[in-house]
Amino acid sequence: MREPWIGFLVGGLVLVVAYRVAPALGVPDLVRTGVYWLLNSAAVVAILVGIRRYRPASRAPWVLAALSQASGVIADIVFYGADAIGEPLPYPSVADALYLLSYPLCAAGMLMIIRRRTPGWDLPSVIDAAIVVASASLLAWIYLISPSASGSGLGLPARIVSGAYPIGDLMLLVVAARLLLGAGKRPFALHLLTGYLVLIVVPDTLYCLQTLDGSYREGGWLETLWMGAAVLLGLSGLHPSMRAADGRSPVAAPDATAVRLTILAVASLLAPATLMVQYLTGSALHLPLACAVCALLFLLVMARLAALVAVQRNVAITDGLTGLRTRRYFSQVLATESDRISRGTGPAVLLLDVDHFKKVNDTYGHHGGDRVLCEVSDRLRRAVRPGDLVARYGGEEFAVILPNTTPAEAHRVAQRVHRAVRGAPMVVNPTTAVPVTVSLGVATMPGDAHTPDELVQLADRLLYLAKETGRDQVATSKAITVTAAEAELSLV
Repeated sequence: MREPWIGFLVGGLVLVVAYRVAPALGVPDLVRTGVYWLLNSAAVVAILVGIRRYRPASRAPWVLAALSQASGVIADIVFYGADAIGEPLPYPSVADALYLLSYPLCAAGMLMIIRRRTPGWDLPSVIDAAIVVASASLLAWIYLISPSASGSGLGLPARIVSGAYPIGDLMLLVVAARLLLGAGKRPFALHLLTGYLVLIVVPDTLYCLQTLDGSYREGGWLETLWMGAAVLLGLSGLHPSMRAADGRSPVAAPDATAVRLTILAVASLLAPATLMVQYLTGSALHLPLACAVCALLFLLVMARLAALVAVQRNVAITDGLTGLRTRRYFSQVLATESDRISRGTGPAVLLLDVDHFKKVNDTYGHHGGDRVLCEVSDRLRRAVRPGDLVARYGGEEFAVILPNTTPAEAHRVAQRVHRAVRGAPMVVNPTTAVPVTVSLGVATMPGDAHTPDELVQLADRLLYLAKETGRDQVATSKAITVTAAEAELSLV
């Protein structure tokens, strides 16, 4: 089929329905179990086919996902196969080792995708996921890990393995939360993987609870949910969007949407709600653990708020198109630097304007003009010194603050900026690149001006002098009086 994922979806749903109606049709249990194995094995094949068909940039995450699924299938065959031939395995056994191996394999693959999507430190998403996981960990310890690891009549190896299963599910929950709460728009394959993790964790958790109270019955809805997880995993591997699943997120941090805040609020309230439920039902209170989790949640929420404030502040002082600082931030920094004049050396200001920018916009459209502005911004960043501040001053005009700089050094930096911008044509569309030049005005404190306003005004007059006398040049004052006619200004 031209769209194999559709065929896999249809075939997977058919197998799920066949599994559910098999008892009513009198199908032998071994055949029904074979249907279960077939679907889970098909998910492994689907991932391998997807890797070959779509050739994702990184195959390792998908290979690990396939190995994780294969480990679970082999464990099923070993466990139920031994039971079918009348040789039931002890607990724990090699089947348990294979089941447990599937957890770290799956988590490692998903973490590789997360790391490739956000190569930097996406702190807000990490904090959001930590809030969810901290609350889930409390519930898992109280209702799953502690009861499973302290079961009566179990030896030490059996207790360790019993506790390891919910820990493995908790590991997958960490990954699922990180995928769900990560920044940026997620491809469809990534949504499928998130659903796959949910359909692993939820039935696993219910299985542990039913095993503890003795209500588990093989062949029920839990197996159906696990089959649904296999369908989602296979679909994620066969869907064309799998090649973009680990593509870098264009968004640096997630927005504080209503849904996200609701999830975080519910997660934050789980710890005190758990204590209240234990108190009302007369259960043993896990007071120290609950208090520790509440304290951790409080610190995480405060860290999230601090990160949100930092993001908002950065947005307020950053130009949305170029990523440079704003004019307002430029003025604040210049006022601070002007107070640090020592030994006759203070800040210098470069003001520069893109020559004939209106012609670029009229000829190639605003998209072409935006490309030029972004490229000019990148070349400015590379041309200035470490510690210098580059800002978008307005429209096609840019400004640079050179802290604690002599007039000679300011002139050298201005010349380097001038050469950097005009050094190579700039791309305005996929087939066209145009030459771009700038005109610059340079002024320094205290030689040219005594206040920040005077400094900027002089740099602005010098900039327009450079434009009026031919453009594509640097205008600088040689520390002489500026007359009304500005006759004594020299162009360099």
